Amino acid sequence: MNSKTVLHLVAASLLVAVFVTPAAHAHTDILTLPATATIIEENWPDWLVLTPEFEQTGTAPQISLSIEIDQNQPSGPTYMAAFAQTDLAQSFMQTYDNIAGAGILLQTGIGTSDNVTIQLWDALPNAGRTMLIEASATGTAGQWVDVFWGALEITPANTYYLVFTGNNTLGITGDLNNPYPNGNVFANPGYGPFPNYDYAFRTYYDTEVPIERHTWANVKSLFE
Repeated sequence: MNSKTVLHLVAASLLVAVFVTPAAHAHTDILTLPATATIIEENWPDWLVLTPEFEQTGTAPQISLSIEIDQNQPSGPTYMAAFAQTDLAQSFMQTYDNIAGAGILLQTGIGTSDNVTIQLWDALPNAGRTMLIEASATGTAGQWVDVFWGALEITPANTYYLVFTGNNTLGITGDLNNPYPNGNVFANPGYGPFPNYDYAFRTYYDTEVPIERHTWANVKSLFE
Protein backbone atom coordinates (compact mmCIF):
# COMPACT_ATOMS: atom_id res chain seq x y z
CA MET A 1 0.00 0.00 0.00
CA ASN A 2 1.25 3.50 -0.74
CA SER A 3 2.01 5.82 2.14
CA LYS A 4 -0.71 8.18 1.01
CA THR A 5 -4.35 7.63 0.22
CA VAL A 6 -6.16 9.93 -2.17
CA LEU A 7 -9.51 11.48 -1.28
CA HIS A 8 -11.14 12.91 -4.36
CA LEU A 9 -12.25 16.48 -4.87
CA VAL A 10 -13.42 18.32 -7.95
CA ALA A 11 -12.88 22.08 -8.25
CA ALA A 12 -14.64 23.72 -11.19
CA SER A 13 -12.89 22.59 -14.39
CA LEU A 14 -9.63 21.76 -12.60
CA LEU A 15 -9.10 18.34 -11.05
CA VAL A 16 -7.42 18.34 -7.66
CA ALA A 17 -6.74 15.97 -4.79
CA VAL A 18 -6.03 16.12 -1.07
CA PHE A 19 -3.74 13.61 0.61
CA VAL A 20 -3.75 12.10 4.09
CA THR A 21 -1.14 9.84 5.62
CA PRO A 22 -2.45 6.56 7.08
CA ALA A 23 0.17 6.07 9.80
CA ALA A 24 -1.75 7.28 12.86
CA HIS A 25 -2.89 10.21 10.72
CA ALA A 26 0.15 12.04 12.06
CA HIS A 27 0.60 14.24 9.03
CA THR A 28 -1.89 16.32 7.10
CA ASP A 29 -1.38 18.01 3.75
CA ILE A 30 -3.47 21.16 3.42
CA LEU A 31 -4.90 22.19 0.07
CA THR A 32 -6.76 25.47 -0.42
CA LEU A 33 -9.74 25.02 -2.74
CA PRO A 34 -11.92 27.60 -4.49
CA ALA A 35 -15.39 28.24 -3.15
CA THR A 36 -16.87 26.30 -6.07
CA ALA A 37 -15.19 23.05 -5.05
CA THR A 38 -17.33 20.00 -4.32
CA ILE A 39 -16.47 16.78 -2.54
CA ILE A 40 -17.51 13.45 -4.00
CA GLU A 41 -17.20 11.10 -1.01
CA GLU A 42 -19.43 10.59 2.01
CA ASN A 43 -18.95 9.91 5.74
CA TRP A 44 -15.62 11.64 6.17
CA PRO A 45 -13.75 10.51 9.33
CA ASP A 46 -13.51 12.99 12.21
CA TRP A 47 -9.78 13.46 11.63
CA LEU A 48 -10.40 14.86 8.14
CA VAL A 49 -11.73 18.41 8.26
CA LEU A 50 -12.81 20.27 5.13
CA THR A 51 -13.79 23.93 5.24
CA PRO A 52 -15.95 25.53 4.05
CA GLU A 53 -18.75 23.00 3.79
CA PHE A 54 -18.79 21.44 0.33
CA GLU A 55 -21.83 20.18 -1.51
CA GLN A 56 -21.72 16.42 -1.90
CA THR A 57 -22.10 14.80 -5.29
CA GLY A 58 -22.39 11.18 -6.27
CA THR A 59 -19.72 10.58 -8.90
CA ALA A 60 -16.65 12.12 -10.46
CA PRO A 61 -14.17 11.34 -13.22
CA GLN A 62 -10.63 10.16 -12.64
CA ILE A 63 -8.38 12.75 -11.10
CA SER A 64 -4.68 13.49 -11.25
CA LEU A 65 -2.16 14.61 -8.69
CA SER A 66 -0.53 17.52 -10.47
CA ILE A 67 -0.70 19.48 -13.70
CA GLU A 68 2.45 21.26 -14.87
CA ILE A 69 3.68 23.10 -17.95
CA ASP A 70 5.28 21.00 -20.68
CA GLN A 71 5.83 23.25 -23.72
CA ASN A 72 6.19 26.98 -23.06
CA GLN A 73 6.66 29.81 -25.56
CA PRO A 74 5.98 32.96 -23.49
CA SER A 75 7.36 35.60 -25.85
CA GLY A 76 4.65 37.88 -27.19
CA PRO A 77 5.90 41.28 -28.31
CA THR A 78 3.85 41.26 -31.53
CA TYR A 79 0.13 41.22 -32.29
CA MET A 80 0.03 38.05 -34.37
CA ALA A 81 -3.59 37.35 -35.30
CA ALA A 82 -7.21 38.22 -34.66
CA PHE A 83 -9.69 35.44 -34.05
CA ALA A 84 -11.71 36.92 -36.90
CA GLN A 85 -8.98 35.80 -39.34
CA THR A 86 -10.06 32.17 -38.69
CA ASP A 87 -8.01 28.99 -39.06
CA LEU A 88 -5.53 29.87 -36.33
CA ALA A 89 -3.25 27.06 -35.14
CA GLN A 90 0.14 26.38 -33.56
CA SER A 91 2.10 23.17 -34.06
CA PHE A 92 4.20 21.77 -31.21
CA MET A 93 5.87 18.64 -29.83
CA GLN A 94 5.07 17.48 -26.33
CA THR A 95 7.93 16.21 -24.15
CA TYR A 96 5.78 13.98 -21.95
CA ASP A 97 3.38 11.23 -22.98
CA ASN A 98 0.16 13.05 -22.09
CA ILE A 99 -1.40 16.47 -22.46
CA ALA A 100 -3.81 17.91 -19.91
CA GLY A 101 -4.46 21.40 -21.24
CA ALA A 102 -3.13 24.39 -23.13
CA GLY A 103 -3.09 28.16 -23.06
CA ILE A 104 -2.44 31.23 -25.19
CA LEU A 105 -1.52 34.83 -24.44
CA LEU A 106 -4.16 37.29 -25.61
CA GLN A 107 -3.20 40.61 -27.18
CA THR A 108 -3.54 43.72 -25.02
CA GLY A 109 -6.05 46.28 -26.28
CA ILE A 110 -7.92 43.92 -28.63
CA GLY A 111 -11.38 43.31 -27.22
CA THR A 112 -12.06 42.86 -23.51
CA SER A 113 -13.30 39.42 -22.41
CA ASP A 114 -14.78 36.65 -24.53
CA ASN A 115 -14.97 32.91 -24.98
CA VAL A 116 -11.85 31.09 -26.19
CA THR A 117 -11.80 27.46 -27.34
CA ILE A 118 -8.59 25.48 -27.73
CA GLN A 119 -8.70 22.22 -29.67
CA LEU A 120 -6.05 19.52 -29.97
CA TRP A 121 -5.55 17.84 -33.37
CA ASP A 122 -3.06 15.28 -34.64
CA ALA A 123 -3.01 17.10 -38.01
CA LEU A 124 -4.48 20.34 -39.29
CA PRO A 125 -8.28 20.23 -39.59
CA ASN A 126 -8.17 20.72 -43.36
CA ALA A 127 -6.10 17.53 -43.66
CA GLY A 128 -9.19 15.45 -42.93
CA ARG A 129 -8.08 14.26 -39.50
CA THR A 130 -9.97 14.01 -36.21
CA MET A 131 -10.00 16.45 -33.34
CA LEU A 132 -8.66 14.72 -30.22
CA ILE A 133 -10.14 16.97 -27.53
CA GLU A 134 -11.22 20.55 -26.84
CA ALA A 135 -12.08 22.86 -23.96
CA SER A 136 -13.20 26.46 -23.52
CA ALA A 137 -12.66 29.28 -21.04
CA THR A 138 -13.29 33.00 -20.76
CA GLY A 139 -10.25 34.97 -21.88
CA THR A 140 -9.33 38.56 -21.05
CA ALA A 141 -7.25 40.78 -23.34
CA GLY A 142 -3.63 41.06 -22.22
CA GLN A 143 -3.75 37.89 -20.12
CA TRP A 144 -3.11 34.19 -20.50
CA VAL A 145 -6.18 32.03 -21.02
CA ASP A 146 -5.76 28.37 -20.13
CA VAL A 147 -8.08 25.43 -20.67
CA PHE A 148 -7.79 21.99 -19.09
CA TRP A 149 -9.08 18.50 -19.76
CA GLY A 150 -8.48 15.01 -18.42
CA ALA A 151 -4.97 13.88 -19.33
CA LEU A 152 -4.93 12.55 -22.89
CA GLU A 153 -2.27 10.01 -23.85
CA ILE A 154 -0.15 11.15 -26.81
CA THR A 155 3.20 10.27 -28.38
CA PRO A 156 6.13 12.41 -27.19
CA ALA A 157 8.07 14.27 -29.90
CA ASN A 158 5.25 13.82 -32.45
CA THR A 159 3.81 16.96 -34.00
CA TYR A 160 0.37 18.00 -32.74
CA TYR A 161 -1.68 21.11 -33.40
CA LEU A 162 -3.50 23.52 -31.13
CA VAL A 163 -6.38 25.19 -32.96
CA PHE A 164 -7.74 28.45 -31.52
CA THR A 165 -11.29 29.69 -32.00
CA GLY A 166 -13.39 32.32 -30.29
CA ASN A 167 -16.08 34.94 -30.75
CA ASN A 168 -13.86 37.12 -32.99
CA THR A 169 -13.36 39.98 -30.53
CA LEU A 170 -9.95 38.96 -29.17
CA GLY A 171 -6.47 38.56 -30.64
CA ILE A 172 -3.38 36.43 -29.99
CA THR A 173 0.11 37.74 -29.34
CA GLY A 174 3.35 36.08 -30.41
CA ASP A 175 6.84 36.46 -31.81
CA LEU A 176 8.11 36.87 -35.39
CA ASN A 177 11.63 35.59 -34.67
CA ASN A 178 11.09 31.84 -34.41
CA PRO A 179 11.44 31.53 -30.62
CA TYR A 180 9.93 28.01 -30.56
CA PRO A 181 11.90 25.44 -32.59
CA ASN A 182 9.36 22.59 -32.57
CA GLY A 183 6.45 24.19 -34.39
CA ASN A 184 5.02 27.33 -35.93
CA VAL A 185 1.99 29.51 -36.60
CA PHE A 186 -0.83 28.75 -39.04
CA ALA A 187 -3.38 31.45 -39.87
CA ASN A 188 -6.04 32.65 -42.31
CA PRO A 189 -8.48 30.47 -44.30
CA GLY A 190 -6.79 27.21 -45.25
CA TYR A 191 -4.31 27.29 -42.34
CA GLY A 192 -1.53 29.11 -44.15
CA PRO A 193 1.88 28.29 -42.58
CA PHE A 194 4.24 30.91 -41.16
CA PRO A 195 7.43 28.91 -40.46
CA ASN A 196 9.26 31.60 -38.47
CA TYR A 197 6.30 32.80 -36.40
CA ASP A 198 5.05 31.44 -33.07
CA TYR A 199 2.08 32.35 -30.95
CA ALA A 200 2.70 32.83 -27.25
CA PHE A 201 1.36 29.50 -26.02
CA ARG A 202 1.89 26.75 -23.48
CA THR A 203 0.80 23.17 -22.92
CA TYR A 204 0.27 21.17 -19.74
CA TYR A 205 0.82 17.56 -18.73
CA ASP A 206 -0.17 15.37 -15.80
CA THR A 207 2.80 14.42 -13.64
CA GLU A 208 1.07 11.28 -12.40
CA VAL A 209 -0.94 8.43 -13.88
CA PRO A 210 -4.65 9.13 -13.28
CA ILE A 211 -6.05 7.55 -10.13
CA GLU A 212 -9.27 5.59 -10.40
CA ARG A 213 -12.14 6.82 -8.28
CA HIS A 214 -13.05 4.95 -5.12
CA THR A 215 -16.05 4.79 -2.85
CA TRP A 216 -15.42 5.95 0.69
CA ALA A 217 -15.64 2.30 1.76
CA ASN A 218 -12.71 1.51 -0.55
CA VAL A 219 -10.65 4.33 0.89
CA LYS A 220 -11.56 3.48 4.49
CA SER A 221 -10.49 -0.12 4.00
CA LEU A 222 -6.94 1.03 3.31
CA PHE A 223 -6.67 2.25 6.90
CA GLU A 224 -7.89 -0.97 8.51
